Amino acid sequence: MAGVGLLVALAVGLSAWIGSQRASAGETHFPTTISRSSGLIFHRWVRCTATVRSEVQAGDDVSVKFTLRNVSKRSVEVSGATWLVVKAADGTTYDTRVPLRDLSGPRPPGSFGTKLRPGATKSIGRVEVAVRWKGPLRITPGCGRKALHPLQVAVVSPGPPADGSTAVEEVVAAAGHMLDQCRPQMPGIPVDGQIDAPAGATAPPMSAQCSVTISDEGSFWVAQVLVLIPPGLQGVTVQQPYEFFDPQSGFLSSPPPPPYEAIAWEDVVTSKGALTVAATLADAANTSPTGQMAPSYTWNGTAWELTETALCGFHGGAWGPEPTVEFISVCSS
Repeated sequence: MAGVGLLVALAVGLSAWIGSQRASAGETHFPTTISRSSGLIFHRWVRCTATVRSEVQAGDDVSVKFTLRNVSKRSVEVSGATWLVVKAADGTTYDTRVPLRDLSGPRPPGSFGTKLRPGATKSIGRVEVAVRWKGPLRITPGCGRKALHPLQVAVVSPGPPADGSTAVEEVVAAAGHMLDQCRPQMPGIPVDGQIDAPAGATAPPMSAQCSVTISDEGSFWVAQVLVLIPPGLQGVTVQQPYEFFDPQSGFLSSPPPPPYEAIAWEDVVTSKGALTVAATLADAANTSPTGQMAPSYTWNGTAWELTETALCGFHGGAWGPEPTVEFISVCSS
């Protein structure tokens, strides 16, 4: 998670986000209606078409499929990137290019490169964004530098949770046992406790402050979870709508001396439960004279799994669809 390792972790997490299908927060009932938008690119030799279902469940991905068709009489090689700009009913705008702009590499997520014979059509994949905003959504697909005509997608939900305490209970349950010993009871009221390592791990517990804040999106709610290690860690701001720590480049506005860790994630909460849609991490660990490695665990939707180890003394972070916790407690204090 430090240096080059951070960049790789971000790229892998983001790629998994864009290319994955998400479990439904409730009973999904997509209609058969498909909306399409297309435009000519690459000297007007190639038609790029974006398609999307006209309805999405809150917490699921709005998934836009892109295809290319060679409308010329010659074979062409075309490359670029696909992207989305999603505008919610309240004006919130999410541009999928923003989380990618600081990543480097020959093939960032969403990129394409292909050769097409005359008349040939080829799918170039999907771009997906987890929906946590009130609809309808106005989605502008992009193919290379070409912005296609906007598409409209309705957002549906089985309904909001019964009350604030129920919403917090659903959020805690959706994170496995991570918050068992640092368990908020009501929205907006932080509690002090500790974060224990998953079953089978030997890392010492970490003292923490945990909180859940709730925003009302009508037929569903959005919960922002924040875990601060040690309790009272200052200078932590979550930047929306991208679930980054602000500023993005430095993670925390005024990083304190290590060790520290800040973990944030966002859930969509309905009467059917809570579903995590975005997460971020920023931390720093002391150097260990014995060269110890700090383990990282990521929630895969059903369990916390070991995903990485990092040599103590690092300063870094992560971003992706599911929360990650790094047990800096194994490093010297």
